[in-house]
Amino acid sequence: MNLWSKYRITEIFYDELRSQQGYRCAICGIHEDEIPATLAGRPRKDGRPSAQAFRLVVDHCHGTSTVRGLLCGGCNSALGHFRDNREALRRAIDYLASEPLTEPPREGV
Repeated sequence: MNLWSKYRITEIFYDELRSQQGYRCAICGIHEDEIPATLAGRPRKDGRPSAQAFRLVVDHCHGTSTVRGLLCGGCNSALGHFRDNREALRRAIDYLASEPLTEPPREGV
């Protein structure tokens, strides 16, 4: 991924963020070493082997393009599914905190 063209940050800044976050996802706290490196980086034009892909991905505000931090792929996808909607995330937290059904509803009651 070209950090500069997509987020206007350098690899040095990316590494500083990694260090500031303790090399962990800013949401779930998983260490980058625990994230499988299943995806390779983009192929190089000169034919050399691809660089290893970044394990922590850059999270940014879709409205302002401002970088917020580094996340694991799962947390980044989760935020994307919620479309950065804070109220929807609050409802999801309330849902998770609610009591589960203890038995299925009965018909005809």
